[in-house]
Amino acid sequence: MKKLIFSLCFALSGLALCAQFNIIEVNKQLKDFPDVYDLSTPLNAGITCTYFLINGTDNLWDDASVERYPEPNKKNILPNRVVDETIKERFLNDTIKELIIYKDSIAGLLIKRCNSDRYNIRILILENGRWLNYCENGGGASFEYWREWFYTTVLDLPNRLQRTLELKAVSTDTLAFVNYVKQYGAEPKEFLLKALAQYPLVIYGEIHRSKVSWDLLSSLLIDPRFPETVGTIFVELPSYQQDEFDRFYASKKLNTEILLDIMRSFQIDGWFDKGEYEFLINVWKLNQTLPANKQIRVIATDEQLPYKSLHSKEDFENARKNAMDRNTCMADVVEHTLKTKADKRNCLFTVGFGHAYKSHVPGGYSSAEGQEPALSAGAQLAQRLSDKSVFTIQRHVPCMTNNGAFGLVRQGLFDYVFEKNGNQPVAFNLDDSPFGREPYDADLDNAFDSRAGNYANNFDGYIFLQPLKDEDSDYILYDIVSDKFVNEIKRREAISGWKLYRSIKGELTKEKIIESLKEEDEGKKRFGYLFE
Repeated sequence: MKKLIFSLCFALSGLALCAQFNIIEVNKQLKDFPDVYDLSTPLNAGITCTYFLINGTDNLWDDASVERYPEPNKKNILPNRVVDETIKERFLNDTIKELIIYKDSIAGLLIKRCNSDRYNIRILILENGRWLNYCENGGGASFEYWREWFYTTVLDLPNRLQRTLELKAVSTDTLAFVNYVKQYGAEPKEFLLKALAQYPLVIYGEIHRSKVSWDLLSSLLIDPRFPETVGTIFVELPSYQQDEFDRFYASKKLNTEILLDIMRSFQIDGWFDKGEYEFLINVWKLNQTLPANKQIRVIATDEQLPYKSLHSKEDFENARKNAMDRNTCMADVVEHTLKTKADKRNCLFTVGFGHAYKSHVPGGYSSAEGQEPALSAGAQLAQRLSDKSVFTIQRHVPCMTNNGAFGLVRQGLFDYVFEKNGNQPVAFNLDDSPFGREPYDADLDNAFDSRAGNYANNFDGYIFLQPLKDEDSDYILYDIVSDKFVNEIKRREAISGWKLYRSIKGELTKEKIIESLKEEDEGKKRFGYLFE
């Protein structure tokens, strides 16, 4: 392997800093390396971690990783998985392009995905003589993007490691938390209605496909105070489908096929959130009982690829590369609506909590390749409309990323407090509360950024609905899977080069997709593995 001194000094400030980077060219497929547990060098450690993905040996991640997650959660080691042979083959044919080492203590391993021009990067840190996994970032960005990302991010890693120490320190005064809930806690529905009456915009940060969460929101609709207070509901669905939303709500007869087609247009394989689908139907039903001037308008906010107008690989790539930042699109739609609507009633915005927080950490999973990620929609709207006009709510969740849950927030402190309160549904303000003063750790993609601050820096209100161990499996909308949509999925695969449902053998059919989804989720507690 040939060592090169990093010479792209234009990306950094000063030659002295440039000299602290070494690039090691690798250019070998993973299958060229043995499957050995070896953390002695950054290259070997990176290979070791990738073999965890191939073998499904998730129980080994804890020992091979920097201590990023709270100590009590270490007992909740992820279970091992059976990995499909096609996925194994893909990983084995990935190419390790190069290794970048900073100050002999931090490394970035750039990996080219097989049959693609897209890359991932794994960050490794030297601790006590071993190179340990810190994180892996993907999303299919280019080689140049991840190089530049590493050169920039590595300079902030000492702050991130300091943040890790802050996250490990948890308050021991549990009585103060219990007393706060008992004194200031409110019933969640009443809490939401009060916030909606007080603030021009309430952002409810949810977790997708959660029935208990959507049931709470649907319960608002049957309260006569809701249509008196709220005139607009914003949703995290494709903004280019607004005409279809308007057509759905203008129909005097319930036409669920319009709504299902909207759900099919969201992401490459559709949007399977049955709770949201039912909520949107319940809004239609409510409108049938209201006079025209009291009916509620639903407005879609999200930036999504318009698959119905993409007919070739070139169309797909152009749309993907030129896509607007999702958080900015959401903020633009909401801001424009609030500033131009004639309806004086307030607004509710239901969105994944990763788009709802107010701290100034750039958003995740929202920007196109090569774009600088913008602030979250919640942070942008608090800036544009004023912080006091926007009330954001965090629903109680585990420590999460888009890839799942990895432990309990604040090392289980919040869950302990709710248990002491009888696990009764409860909601409360975070400002000037013991909960609000705790470092924010619900969104693990952002928690280790020193700008994340505490819970009160991110959200104004907090809602607990039920113990996480009782959360049912994802509430799946199987109805979007029709024979026609299966053909559309195949078309989208062809123009995108992406392969969905890799575990399904043979011809892709409606029945096989539904069976696959049911095998994955039905009958399981969503976060059960955290309590095993």
